[in-house]
Amino acid sequence: MTSAMARHLKRSEVFGWRLRRDEEGATAVEFGLIALPFFMMLFGILSVCHLFFWVFTAENAVWTASRDMRTGAFQTAAAGSPYAGLTGDALKTAFRTQICKLTVNYNDCFAHSIVLVQSSSTFSGITQPNCKTSTNGMVSNTDAMAAFNAGASDTTVMVTLCYGWGFGAKLPFFPLPQLSDGTFLIQSSAAFRTEPYN
Repeated sequence: MTSAMARHLKRSEVFGWRLRRDEEGATAVEFGLIALPFFMMLFGILSVCHLFFWVFTAENAVWTASRDMRTGAFQTAAAGSPYAGLTGDALKTAFRTQICKLTVNYNDCFAHSIVLVQSSSTFSGITQPNCKTSTNGMVSNTDAMAAFNAGASDTTVMVTLCYGWGFGAKLPFFPLPQLSDGTFLIQSSAAFRTEPYN
């Protein structure tokens, strides 16, 4: 009986030793353990990069398009400018078009954005722009806060782009819904003093 147990224990030890040395499939198991956290982190990083790219592009678009207001080409609808011969709402639409042309997706920007423009004789006369309504929606052209006043020569102007970025709520592993319609609000502003163009 003792020798039978000894043989059985010996066989168990040999089997255990072989099992410890057998590494077939170990790589697959290890990859399975780290794959999900790795891909979550990878797509999270890509989502943040995508967000920063859109925000940076919107800010650059506002600053670049605002140059026409700084120089007076917008206010005077100067010949040769994109605003030549335009007045009223057509002038405002043309300015929004110039901003959206410089963003990542013109059609999406134009369909889901609004531009607020304030002017004053001093920087302290400008109020902080707000792209959200009290119901957590984005302002529209009919809202009282949706001012569009480009001012005149030698005045302080603030241009603000309010853009509801739809993909922001669909970023993988990093959804960013902010507004009631599920979009992410990108708000970019540029404050400057117009040149004495008169």
